[in-house]
Amino acid sequence: MKPTAPLISTRFAPPRIGSQAVPRADLLARLHDRRPCRLLLVTGGAGFGKSTLLAQWRQALIRDGATVAWLSLSPDDGVPETFCANLDGALRQAGVAPDEQLPWLGAVEAERRGRLFASLLINRLARLNDELYLMIDDCQHATDPAIARLLQTLVDDAPHNLHLVLASRTTPGLRLGRLRAMGELCELECAELSFSFGESLAFLQTHLDGAIDIDSAHSMHALTHGWPIGLQLLSIALKANPGRRPGIDALLPDSVGLGAYLAEDVMAGLPAELDEFLQKISILRRFNASLAGWVGEAPQAEALIGMLEARNLFLLPVDAGAEHHWYRLHPMFAEFLGQRLHASGADVAQLQRRAAEWFAQAGMVEDAVRHALQSGDFELVGQLLERLQPKDYSVSDLIRFMRWVERLPRAQLARHPSLLALCAWGCVLAALPDPAEGWLDLLDALPQPSPWAPQVALMRAVVASQHEQLEASLALLPSLDSLPRSALMAQVHACVAINCVARLGRHAEARSLFHAPAARVLHASDSEMALIARFAGANAALLEGNLLEAERIGAAVLREAETRHGRRSTSACLAAAMMAEVFHELDRLDAAREALANRMDVLDCAVQGYSISAALCHAQLLASAREALNYLERMEARFRSRGHPRGVASMLAGQVRLALQCGDRRLAEERQANLERLADNHRGGASLDQEIACLTALSRARLALSRARLALARCEGEAALAALAVAEDIAGRYGRGVWRVRIDLLRALALDLLERPDAALDSLRRALASGYRGGLRRSFLDEGEALQALLARLEPLADAALEAYRQGLLAHPAGESAPARARRPAPESPLTPREREILELLEQPISNKRIALALNLSLDTVKWNLKNIYAKLGVTSRYEAVVAARRR
Repeated sequence: MKPTAPLISTRFAPPRIGSQAVPRADLLARLHDRRPCRLLLVTGGAGFGKSTLLAQWRQALIRDGATVAWLSLSPDDGVPETFCANLDGALRQAGVAPDEQLPWLGAVEAERRGRLFASLLINRLARLNDELYLMIDDCQHATDPAIARLLQTLVDDAPHNLHLVLASRTTPGLRLGRLRAMGELCELECAELSFSFGESLAFLQTHLDGAIDIDSAHSMHALTHGWPIGLQLLSIALKANPGRRPGIDALLPDSVGLGAYLAEDVMAGLPAELDEFLQKISILRRFNASLAGWVGEAPQAEALIGMLEARNLFLLPVDAGAEHHWYRLHPMFAEFLGQRLHASGADVAQLQRRAAEWFAQAGMVEDAVRHALQSGDFELVGQLLERLQPKDYSVSDLIRFMRWVERLPRAQLARHPSLLALCAWGCVLAALPDPAEGWLDLLDALPQPSPWAPQVALMRAVVASQHEQLEASLALLPSLDSLPRSALMAQVHACVAINCVARLGRHAEARSLFHAPAARVLHASDSEMALIARFAGANAALLEGNLLEAERIGAAVLREAETRHGRRSTSACLAAAMMAEVFHELDRLDAAREALANRMDVLDCAVQGYSISAALCHAQLLASAREALNYLERMEARFRSRGHPRGVASMLAGQVRLALQCGDRRLAEERQANLERLADNHRGGASLDQEIACLTALSRARLALSRARLALARCEGEAALAALAVAEDIAGRYGRGVWRVRIDLLRALALDLLERPDAALDSLRRALASGYRGGLRRSFLDEGEALQALLARLEPLADAALEAYRQGLLAHPAGESAPARARRPAPESPLTPREREILELLEQPISNKRIALALNLSLDTVKWNLKNIYAKLGVTSRYEAVVAARRR
């Protein structure tokens, strides 16, 4: 046959595979396994690497001895004559055609041309002995129905040695049902073409010369959803601006790379109504046909969404319920569309208002508030927030609510006192005492007598406790009878009272408050505030030194908080911080790590006591003392910047201990000097000052013992005893049980250095008795070989249980600290029974919500377990997890 124009030979060769191309090992393995199939179909949007994947597979097939013909189509190949001419040229280029060309049979009527041409082609190919793979790239350009009929004939009647491989942005109009049923069809879809995290990391390391850290790689992978061209454009932008943060802002709005690519290769040729529709719905985080139609003023929205799906235009499904199909746009595509929308001069505020109206009508008030805020219609925002006021006063809901309310103009808020109060509560419960005081001042400015006065008094008591003013907090605390009859008020009242009296060392009073009739509201509810208040009882036991009681109360609260409110809820994170400290002291280090996992960012912003506990425990669980030192140094700076002296003191004391463990006495001396200066600035009698003084004295004693061991200087041993006497006085007055055990241990070591063995062993016996009653272990083990030697010198104890406790401590390898244990190579993490159950359900095409229903779990618990599964299997998606599980 005669082509209408000279053939372009470059159409018959794949794109060159550059040295920086990432091998798609998993996809290539799937294609290799399914290579006997009659049809192999790769569909995906622009920039997903379809051509590169087929080019890589072509190389592998040729190495295996197969014959491969390649044809790249262009928009000019949409007519049958040109397509057939190029198809013939591709076969000839591969060396599988005879000298004469295939005739196009122009005299035959159009309906029969394709089938006759296909018959001649099939007969010719049937005479070949080799396996032939006919790869047609950019098949979306073959739009003529006659071409589809030709391809269908090739598929239906192909000889056994012909394998048709099509790459297309859209699904070809072929009948595929019979091929699927017969197992003769291999399909790779757009979602499968995205890079896994490992592939994204390899790509970034290659394109950025290895100058990429894991966190940045995770960020860029999440931003692009593994879209290869997105990663490439992001890499180019970062190379041009090495100091830029990896994110959308590295590409947009100043980089033309992404905009040019999307404009030229994706948007070009789209129908005008589809382009306009995409721009309008780009303001939506998620949408269904009804919402998109309302916002985009497009009654035909369902058909337009169908066009987006057919064209693989970066449309991602969202698990948002079974009533509607919900979608979202790829974030980089949405950002590009948003820029086009603003440049078009469209009334974006009106679009946001329409979105708010739809969500409000649908009862999805949170989404309505977000769009109303973006529309600038603050009157609508106020009305929506009045509707949205939290009914159960969930801590997390109040904090989120506060974030919305604080964006309203203050003058308008004055007309909504209930919103002012809720915003104040949000700040109080989010541990933001300074902003809370601003809201409380606004409430105080309302006409008097104000119905909000008792609540204001309660919130000011909470704020005082957050400022470490325990005595003032108790003085400000209003009587329970003066407060509105509200579970939240009663729970906050109990929480403040229990925490304050416990930190002041009034443990009997704290226990009485915890078990009082008024505290029934804590034990009868599973609200976040009830759980936080109930955990105050565990915290009181921890301060008293009763780790076993703290674990009994706290572990149950933590489980309930995770189940009811989610792993990263405020209540679960606060409980986890203290339980990590408990688990660590009980020498259950894996449980401590598990408690803190994926929560440190939340705890960094928590009430000071919780953030201190989390930071100290996290440092003790790090792989090396030097790494822990660096972490505590960073946290010291953070507490200092926030004006939290107790946090600064705790971080400095931790650094002194770790520096001595590393043998860096110079650093220990320097940090102790900083701690002494801090203590000099807090010489008052308030509980905060006394806690800093006790931490300083304990640290001073530890450093003096180190000096004494090094120089065998008697004066240093005496200095250690003097410092311990100061610490003992404070620990006794404030009932700090763990501190008292540590004081007895350090005193035993000091007395032993001073060659007073009987007194040393007496002090050790007191520490053992107290430690046994409370369940302490790490306080003994972390003192290392010196204490182990002293424990070994003790005569067997008369009390069998106490002697078993001593033997258990002696059985621990001498000198092995928590960081040392963290350095041990861990066995491959097996999946838990729960994780295995979830993994089995992943193989079925059901949503996370359905998995949660099937296993009677919360959605957050399912998501958290999925993250653990991905981490253990080294994958980043559901599909990868299923594949990895099948290979294990």
